[in-house]
Amino acid sequence: MKWRKGAVVATAALAAAGLLAGCGSSGSDSDSAAGGKVDLSYWLWDANQQPGYQRCAEAFTAANPNISVTVKQYGWDDYWSSITTGLVSGTAPDVFTNHASYFPTFVEKHQIQPIDDEVKSENVDLAAYQKGLPELWVGTDGKRYGLPKDNGVVGLYVNDGLLKDAGKSAADLADLTWNPSDGGTFEKLIAHLTVDKAGKRGGEAGFNKGEVAVYGLGLNGAGDGAGESIWAQYALSNGWDYYSGEAAKPHFNYDDPKFQDTLTWFKGLSDKGFMPSLKIATSGVGMQQTYGAGKYAMTTDGVWSAKSYFELKDVKTTVAPLPTGPTGRQSTANSLGDAVTATTKHPAEAKKLLVFLGSKECQTIIGQAGVVLPAMTSATEDAKATFQKSGIDIAPFLAPTTHTTPVVPQWADAMAIFQPAMQAFLNGQAGADSFTKVNEQINALYQ
Repeated sequence: MKWRKGAVVATAALAAAGLLAGCGSSGSDSDSAAGGKVDLSYWLWDANQQPGYQRCAEAFTAANPNISVTVKQYGWDDYWSSITTGLVSGTAPDVFTNHASYFPTFVEKHQIQPIDDEVKSENVDLAAYQKGLPELWVGTDGKRYGLPKDNGVVGLYVNDGLLKDAGKSAADLADLTWNPSDGGTFEKLIAHLTVDKAGKRGGEAGFNKGEVAVYGLGLNGAGDGAGESIWAQYALSNGWDYYSGEAAKPHFNYDDPKFQDTLTWFKGLSDKGFMPSLKIATSGVGMQQTYGAGKYAMTTDGVWSAKSYFELKDVKTTVAPLPTGPTGRQSTANSLGDAVTATTKHPAEAKKLLVFLGSKECQTIIGQAGVVLPAMTSATEDAKATFQKSGIDIAPFLAPTTHTTPVVPQWADAMAIFQPAMQAFLNGQAGADSFTKVNEQINALYQ
């Protein structure tokens, strides 16, 4: 499911849309305000979240009878192309779900509107959200363009049946440790859960890494420079951080030995046959589907995927905390947010809707829907209770210390440098030290 991926598939199209503030019109009918009635359009890409936000839209209209809201859902790729085309053609929505990877570009191109005045007039308490999430939606100009909607943290999904077959239990997952030298007890478990086609486990003599039936750990592609749910949790727990300095002019740290040592260990899992190579991982169906087919014993993935994992027909799943590294148990944190288009004909009403979608009332509705973990702390218990009804304990997702993923200018340009390098590294075409040069090239963007 692509609703959280940090890939920059739409960035070129976004850039091509150009400076569009004040151009065209929104999807709302300019005559809809006649008689004081306004119809706003709201777009999102996650089908699983649509019912919850439909209920939020209905609650908003109940409180504001003169404003109706039409909610429309698109698939991930169609969503961004429709947003981009809409900004050019005048068919963009009034409000849409935004992604942190695209946010700086929208701000730079003046395609979305700041909401500071509405936040102030509505007395929005930014301290009510999980720490660090509200800051994601402040531009380098110091203006606020959105409010956090969810809390995207990462955990360990484990196939109960394969765990039991290996003579292990949920108790063996609680206190896993990791380090870049030998992988700690985490790598030992990954090895033990790996089984070749002859039935040999990864830690046993005679294990054939070229004929693996079950990999101990799945791989969800190369990822981007955030490494969200792929390698970031290990690098962060090794004392590394993405960059130093201000977001407006970051100095990235991909040349740090702590980062490069982590990557060397990570690729080593594939070299040993405990995790699929990048070629194998990306040659068939996605990671979650491969896990559901019983070919991955464990995966690292976000809380946003929990419902999908637990709905898999042939697998019973346990959620476990991420392993504890040299500097503790760490996870990325991310959050989606909504945005008001610069082309809306109803900016006051659109901003009012945006603030409501980030309010306690809507956050509670989303928490009770049990699809994602809300960004507002008061709604976390609602989410816990709903997930628990489906047999999902989300407490392990809340165990790590969190680090927000980068939201910086020119992220697309930086990733045009980083992503091919990561693919080359995982494919064995370059060593981890190649990221020293990559880091120089990326930091040159911010000189």
